[in-house]
Amino acid sequence: MNKKIFSLMLVLALALSGGAAAQDQAKPSQDQAKQAYDQAKQAIYQKDWAKALAALEKIEKSYSKSAYMGESLYWMGYSLDKMSAGMTDRARQMETKKEAIDKLNTLLAGYTSNSWAKDAEILRVQIAENLANSGLVEYMKYVGSVASGIASGGVSGNHAKLTSDEEVKLVALHAMMGMDEEKAFAILEKMVRTEKSDELRSQALFVLSQSKDPKILPLFIDLAVKDPSPKVREMAVFWLGQSKDEAAIDALLKVYATADAKGKEHIFFSLAQSKSDKATAKMVEVAKSDPDPKLRTQAIFWLGQRKDDASRALMFSLYNDAQDTKVKESLIMSFGQSKSPQARAKLIDIARTDKDLKAREQAIFWLGQMKGEDIAPVLMDIYKKTDDTKTKQMVIHSLSQNGAEKAVPALIELARAEKDPEVKKQIIFWLGQSKSDEALKFLRELLEK
Repeated sequence: MNKKIFSLMLVLALALSGGAAAQDQAKPSQDQAKQAYDQAKQAIYQKDWAKALAALEKIEKSYSKSAYMGESLYWMGYSLDKMSAGMTDRARQMETKKEAIDKLNTLLAGYTSNSWAKDAEILRVQIAENLANSGLVEYMKYVGSVASGIASGGVSGNHAKLTSDEEVKLVALHAMMGMDEEKAFAILEKMVRTEKSDELRSQALFVLSQSKDPKILPLFIDLAVKDPSPKVREMAVFWLGQSKDEAAIDALLKVYATADAKGKEHIFFSLAQSKSDKATAKMVEVAKSDPDPKLRTQAIFWLGQRKDDASRALMFSLYNDAQDTKVKESLIMSFGQSKSPQARAKLIDIARTDKDLKAREQAIFWLGQMKGEDIAPVLMDIYKKTDDTKTKQMVIHSLSQNGAEKAVPALIELARAEKDPEVKKQIIFWLGQSKSDEALKFLRELLEK
C-alpha cells in the first residue's frame, strides 16, 4: 500500500470511524484483546496452532490485564499440546509439552475462579501422563493430584507434595512395573490398600493404571465403591473412566447414584469418556432432566462431540425445550462447532427467529465463524430486518470475521445504506481491517465526497 493511500485510510479511521478503540475510550485494550482472542479462536477451529499461539501470545504480552488473559492461558496450553503432536523431533516435542504445562500452571495459580480452570486441570493431567510415560516421572505429581481438584470444583496451582522418601518409592515402583509387572502389582495393591498417605496411594493408582493386567479392573471398582478415602475413590473413578470395559461403566453408574453434586460432576466426566451405550443413555438422561444446570451443560458438551444423527436430533430437541440460559448457550456453542449441515441450519433458524435476543446474538457470532458463501446473505437478511443496534453490531462483526468472498461487498452495501452514524462507523472500521481492494476503493470514495 503506498503512503498516500495509507494516509487516507488513517484519516478516515480517525475522523469517521474513530476505530474500535474510540468506540469505548475507557476500554481500548479490552477491545483489542477481544479482537486478538477472536483471531486465536478462529485459528484453533482451523487447527492452525502457530497462528493461534501468535494471537494468544499477543494477549499475554500486551493485554495481560484484560478479561481474556485467563482463558488465553488455557488455549495456549491446548495449542502447544496439539502442536507437539505433529513434531518428529522427540526432544522438541517434550519441551513443547512442558511449556504447555507451564501455561496451565500459570492459569491454575493466578486465575483459580476462571471458568477454564477445571478444564486446565484435566488437560494438565493428560499432558503430564504423556510426559511421565516418556520417562519424566516428576510429572506424575500432577496426575496424582487431579482427582481432588476436579471433583471438588475448586482448583489450585498448588498440588499435594510427596516426601523425598515417597518420591523414591514411587519412581522405584514405576521402574519395577516395566520390569516385572506381576511382582509390582502385588506390591502396589498392598500399598493402595494399606498405605497411610492418600497422596502416595493415589500415585500408586496411577502406576497401576498403566498396566493391562485383568486384576486391575476389579481392584479399581472395589476402591471406587468402598474405599474410605474420598481422594482414592475419586482417583479410582477417574481411571475407570479410561476403561472400555462394561463392568467399569456399571461401577461408575453405581457410584453416581449415591454421590453428592460435586462427586456426580467428577463421575460424569469419567462416563463421558466412554462410548458405551449405557454411558450415552446416562448422558441423555442428565441432559434432559437433571436438576443441576452445570451437569446438564456438561452432558450437552459431551453429546455435542458425538457425530451420530441420534445425538444431533436430541440436541435440537433439547434446545427447543430449554429454558435455562446457560443450557441454551452450551447448545448454541455445540451447533457452532459442528460441521453438519443440520447444525448450520439450526443456527440460522435461531439467528432469524429466536425470541431470546442473547441467543440470536450468539447464533450470529457462530455463523460468522463458519465458512461458506451462504452465510453472508443470511447475515445480511438478518441485518436488514432488525432495528436492534446490538444485533446489527453483532452481524457486522460476524461478517468481518467470516472471510467469505461475499463478506466485504455485503459490508460495503450495509455501509452505503446505514443511516445511524455510530453503526456506520463500525462498518467502516471493520472494512479498514480487511485487505480487500474493494474495501479500499470504497474508503477512498468516502474520502473524496
